[in-house]
Amino acid sequence: MRTDHLKFLVVIGFMVLLFVVFGFDPPRQFTAEGSQKDVAAVYKSKCSACHKAKAEKSFDPSKTDEQLIGVVLKGKKDAKPPMPAFEAKGITAEQAKALVAHMRSLRTSGSSNTNMK
Repeated sequence: MRTDHLKFLVVIGFMVLLFVVFGFDPPRQFTAEGSQKDVAAVYKSKCSACHKAKAEKSFDPSKTDEQLIGVVLKGKKDAKPPMPAFEAKGITAEQAKALVAHMRSLRTSGSSNTNMK
């Protein structure tokens, strides 16, 4: 009986080890100094549905970084559709800064469309 209990614990331990090595994927953190690939992935998953692939819609690059970071963090309820407040969803000011910089880079990478709202 003791051998069966030991085998069971070894199997459970092995399964936990496999989960930790292969199954645990901590959430990605991105920063202004971090990977551009991470920022691009966040933009694509969270922002591009409304702002489009090249940030050509509902993005005003003439605003200051501080103004745009504030919109990312606090949202914009009077926009159509309303911009959600991403601070409540875990986005930090540093991450918002990275997103704003990424959106600016998308706009200056050859996009001639200036459709802003």
